[in-house]
Amino acid sequence: MQSRVTGEALEAAVAHYRAGETLRAIATDVGLSRHRLAALLRERGVRKRRATPSAAEVRDMVQRYANGESLERVGERQGFSAGTVRNHLIAAGVALRDPQGRHR
Repeated sequence: MQSRVTGEALEAAVAHYRAGETLRAIATDVGLSRHRLAALLRERGVRKRRATPSAAEVRDMVQRYANGESLERVGERQGFSAGTVRNHLIAAGVALRDPQGRHR
């Protein structure tokens, strides 16, 4: 396996990952281990799919939701699905609003 990857190849890897391709497939194409490629993508600010939100991100979710943002909007801002936001808000003890915005 090659130990170094060109900036151009790394940018292509970022684009492929953001387009939905798996780390394993991209790493094979680039000639890196999946773990090394993941580290390089993280260094470039690319969030790994299916990542768990940090405690700070959950606090931000709670605050944004309390300020009236929808689950969808909060998720879009942080790169998570509305369902993920919902699950973490519930785990944090937040009372969710109904679809019309009324407290339940």
